[in-house]
Amino acid sequence: MDISPCGHEFAISLLQMRSENDLYKRIQTILTELLPDIPMAMYLAPSLSDKERLKLLALSSSKTPPDLEYLLARAETLKHKHILFGDNHLCIVLRSNKAIMGLLWIGEKLPTARSYLIAHLINVFYHQLNTLALSRIDPLTQLLNRQTFDDKVIEITTGEGFVIEREQQGVRKWYLALFDIDHFKIVNDNFGHVIGDEVLLLVAQQLKDNFRAEDFVFRYGGEEFAVLFQAHDRSEAGSLLNRVRKVISAFNFPQVKKLTISIGYTVLEEIAQVSELVHEADLALYYAKKHGRDQVVDFEELGIAGQAKAETDIELF
Repeated sequence: MDISPCGHEFAISLLQMRSENDLYKRIQTILTELLPDIPMAMYLAPSLSDKERLKLLALSSSKTPPDLEYLLARAETLKHKHILFGDNHLCIVLRSNKAIMGLLWIGEKLPTARSYLIAHLINVFYHQLNTLALSRIDPLTQLLNRQTFDDKVIEITTGEGFVIEREQQGVRKWYLALFDIDHFKIVNDNFGHVIGDEVLLLVAQQLKDNFRAEDFVFRYGGEEFAVLFQAHDRSEAGSLLNRVRKVISAFNFPQVKKLTISIGYTVLEEIAQVSELVHEADLALYYAKKHGRDQVVDFEELGIAGQAKAETDIELF
């Protein structure tokens, strides 16, 4: 497809974005420039997963867009079409392996060339979004990776979502928990690294399944995992973590059979640096490992807030 000089520059600008937030802002700016005063609505699958319902990403409309279910049904009917033309609108469909991953509804008819240009740019946007998402993922466990952890902590502690309030649920704060598989070195020594990798994968899956969709689960390094999650208070946070600990201890791992995990956690303070928060959770985790493993420890219960020296001379495996 021929791309106008303007379209080429737009495409290059999308490929130059290095964060998802910047990419979202850039595509919205481009659409506003290409479609001035034209109503539109953009929907995208959260986490780029075909298992999640499309959610509204952007809306610029002087008239109500058609019902999302209607748009999806039409896109499903015309499975091989990426642009659906209507009498007074058009809809651009993003597909991945035939699954519908996104929709852009435009509330006016456009010239054919302009329609195809916008469809091209929407696909450039989506592929760049996938590229950025893949750079955040640990290839073995499919969890968020260590490199993403610092950015997410900073985003939470400095962003508007630092304290979350839901209708009829009250205010919830963010907590950081570090998880370490107990005696994991013995697993690798006795069963080999292939089984060790399978254990990591299964623990990762249990963590993903037992936290909410809005929480963040990371492979922090080796056999250690980190989770950023929400709770009303420390007691609720501890209860949630103990439930997850029990799920892991009850799980039957291939060949290995039974494993336990130790957990240390702390509340995310708005003014704290990432290194300080990790240090607090680490101290709680080390205490759990040193005092019997297979337990959850709250940093506050250690009574050493303000102390900088970590007690690290313990055998973790």
